[in-house]
Amino acid sequence: MKPGFILTLSLYLGFFFNHTCSAQAYKTSFGIEIIEDFSRVIDGGITSGETLMGFIALSHETSLWSGASLKGQHVLNHGKPLTDYVGDLQTISNIEAPRNFYLYEFNLEQRFKGHTLIVGKSEINALFAYSTHGLGFAHSSFGIGPEMSVNVPLATYPYAAMGIYTNIQLQKNLHLSAAVYDGRPNTEIGYLKSYDFSLNSKRGLFWIGEIDYQITKEKRQQSTYKMGVWSLQGNSQRENGFYAILDQTLLTEDEDPTQGLHAFAQYGRIPNNASVFSNYKGLGMVYYGAFKKRAQDQLGLAWGQGNLSDNYRNDLSRPSDRAETVIEAYYNYVLSDQIEVQLDSQYIVNPGVDPLVKNALVGILRLKYKIF
Repeated sequence: MKPGFILTLSLYLGFFFNHTCSAQAYKTSFGIEIIEDFSRVIDGGITSGETLMGFIALSHETSLWSGASLKGQHVLNHGKPLTDYVGDLQTISNIEAPRNFYLYEFNLEQRFKGHTLIVGKSEINALFAYSTHGLGFAHSSFGIGPEMSVNVPLATYPYAAMGIYTNIQLQKNLHLSAAVYDGRPNTEIGYLKSYDFSLNSKRGLFWIGEIDYQITKEKRQQSTYKMGVWSLQGNSQRENGFYAILDQTLLTEDEDPTQGLHAFAQYGRIPNNASVFSNYKGLGMVYYGAFKKRAQDQLGLAWGQGNLSDNYRNDLSRPSDRAETVIEAYYNYVLSDQIEVQLDSQYIVNPGVDPLVKNALVGILRLKYKIF
């Protein structure tokens, strides 16, 4: 039995008994989130077809001493990957994963004044390299660029990894974040195998740093600028890159400043010897509350393009184009605090950079349900 499983089980039992004996000392909250994608390849791709895939996530958070909390999440994935039908490299759906039940995250978070420290199993994309206004899109690249997620074994969904993260507030609107993660996240299928808390330089380490600057107006965030650098140092793979992200408010409604039009831009690059994508760029806009009496709904449109490295193209069996491009539009309908329905359409140009695969048109109906 894995030492990580024994350690985690001991912590669970210890906090459970302490919690039951002293309810005032510890407070535990639970949450269940369910997301289901009903997807169909309408035209093009490898083959037409439809698929159902999704996940059920059980999360918990236990408050410990002042500023400290223990967080964990278990995930059950099901369904057939949409990529099998489309043949794309960047991954159309950001919830695509092999069938599995596993411990996704388990970490200790300590918050100080102007400083946060997280130690344990976690994912990079919740802390680094994301655009706030890109999170509503279904395509993976609008969450994190493929020059990172495709090129290197990254600690992101569905494979988190052991890491140490810190965030320091340098000024009121200026933050510096840095982290080191295990460079080979465990991808084995099986519940017990997910209890992997290795952080070993012999397996490789992934280093990342990011600076975040925010501009506010009347206590509301107007612009966010992020710049980051990263490096994977492993025995079999060494890659380095950088990225920049912009979130910008374009206009707000007078009656409700939370509603309005926002834009985002992404750029990432690997200067030398990229294994798959040498660079990526993305642009998008989101309108919050586009229609009357629908203040929480979102309407989004985005474009993203990943450019392949010469190394990857030279290894292909036939000549190919240099880039794979995605155009996505969605409308997210908020029925209640617990239920949301998202209508999503994507057009993939040059899927997998294979000249024998036609451009693909894909439709996705996403259901999101939070029980508590």
